[in-house]
Amino acid sequence: MIELNAFGETCPKPVIRAMKALADPVAEGTVRVLVDNQVAVENLKRLGLSKQAAITVEEVSGGWAVTLSGVSAQDAADQKAALDAPEAVAETPQDTEAFLGVAADGDAKVDSTTTVLIGSNVLGRGNDELGGVLMRGVIYALAEGAEVPRRLICYNSGAYLTSEGAPTLDDIRALERRGTEVLTCGTCLDYLGIRDKLAVGGVTNLYAIAQALMGPGRAVTL
Repeated sequence: MIELNAFGETCPKPVIRAMKALADPVAEGTVRVLVDNQVAVENLKRLGLSKQAAITVEEVSGGWAVTLSGVSAQDAADQKAALDAPEAVAETPQDTEAFLGVAADGDAKVDSTTTVLIGSNVLGRGNDELGGVLMRGVIYALAEGAEVPRRLICYNSGAYLTSEGAPTLDDIRALERRGTEVLTCGTCLDYLGIRDKLAVGGVTNLYAIAQALMGPGRAVTL
């Protein structure tokens, strides 16, 4: 069995960590995950159902312990193969949800067609604190995906995400290591007075951003 302490972690981190742990032979088909929020509990239970695992949930100090057990050696091997082969396509929607496109450590497959543009340091409108949590979760999911985008462009207050002290830096650096070109709008850095605080990637301009929008492939705006 492998035990994971996911206290303080929000969706999708606990599920992704549990999936990777299940693929580890050391786990022998059993993973116990400590979480401190009900959303993580429900997501782990869904993961267990997709694996036909025995699921137990117990209250512990500060949260819950979710144990997934009885995942067969074959299923674990199949999962490991899927994690090691990002090009593999899940056969059913349930499989797609279960695997979440997670890549094994060291794997790198760049989606050569997609540019992701981030124009804010929060995701969505409304509560900025919640929006910050959501943005961190999305960037983490991108960094852990079987495929990473060809290019990540940050502009407007999205420039804060690539600057010193940003909670997203580790995940954006992981994207860069896996082959994503990371660029931040120079005009935005200057306007916000943070050009000297850029901590990952390079500087771009509005012409290059326009070319990326109009070029081949697709552009996704967060």
